[in-house]
Amino acid sequence: MATTLQMIVANSTADVLPADGEEYTSELAEIDKYFWIFFSPIFLIFGVVGNILNILVLIRMKFYKNATLLLLFCLAWTDMVVLIVGLPRYWLTNTFDFDLRTVSQFSCKFSLFLIYFSMQLSSWILVLVTLIRFVKTVFSLKYSSSKGFVNMRKTIIAFCIIAIILICINFHLFITNGINSDGDCSSLTEEYLEFDEKVFVFIDFAFLSLIPAIIMIVCNVFIFLKIRELASPVRRMSIGQMNPNKVQKKTISKVTMMIVITSVYFIIATVPISIYFIVDSYVRPGASAKVEAQLDLAWTITYLFEYSQFTLNFYLWFGRSESYDPANTSEMNHKPSATLST
Repeated sequence: MATTLQMIVANSTADVLPADGEEYTSELAEIDKYFWIFFSPIFLIFGVVGNILNILVLIRMKFYKNATLLLLFCLAWTDMVVLIVGLPRYWLTNTFDFDLRTVSQFSCKFSLFLIYFSMQLSSWILVLVTLIRFVKTVFSLKYSSSKGFVNMRKTIIAFCIIAIILICINFHLFITNGINSDGDCSSLTEEYLEFDEKVFVFIDFAFLSLIPAIIMIVCNVFIFLKIRELASPVRRMSIGQMNPNKVQKKTISKVTMMIVITSVYFIIATVPISIYFIVDSYVRPGASAKVEAQLDLAWTITYLFEYSQFTLNFYLWFGRSESYDPANTSEMNHKPSATLST
């Protein structure tokens, strides 16, 4: 399989590569380096500022009284952890050739664990937010009964269960990884490397991207279908709403935009890097310097895409949401409404 993948990578670029392979490899390395030097501080600044604003707004909205707002509060902190743990390290590595993970065994192990755990946790917080929106939308007219299903206690329990599961999934990093004999923060033995490269990449793909993406897409489809039903002229008139066409267009437009922004961008940001790690585990062993340079650049581009999600979550998720507007207290007070804000 590795040989086949290597041939695909090599053949796909054979007609466009310069004759001087060493020069080409050096150019790719420079591009890779400056991507991190340029984009890391931009993502870090915008992400941290956006999430701090998020936290301040949520505090003003008394997030501790509402399940959705509590999750958004946790999401802001989780995204900041991802940005602060990941981006400064890559900026320092590419600017000063200094890797923070190699300071000590603990820094290596804890940094690896924290980045995997926090990225996965961010995905599952988005899943919980989507599930709450799903319940409130699909069961909107029965919200007085469904409110017992969506409450603070059950949300906190669900969050803690997910966090414990993710801790268990990633805890092996404290055992399998560390500073090796070459001074790098990596797998400590060949057996651990085989597990990380051939097994854990699939586990990470499932819990970081695949399972959350499937849940979010399915829930958003049901949300969209339910709101189309509520926005139909016959349905709107049956519950005493006026001007159905205007309400229908406005509601469906908002729901469609939220589906595109949350689900599609989530997939764009998380799936490519997860697939890259799987491909890399088979292609890189025994690859030429040219192929390794191509893989490194592909890793940088896909990884920066993933970091963009943690940078833009505040702007993408909440910038268009009425329920995030402090002036709109219908969701905070749990009042059911035929016109839904998703």
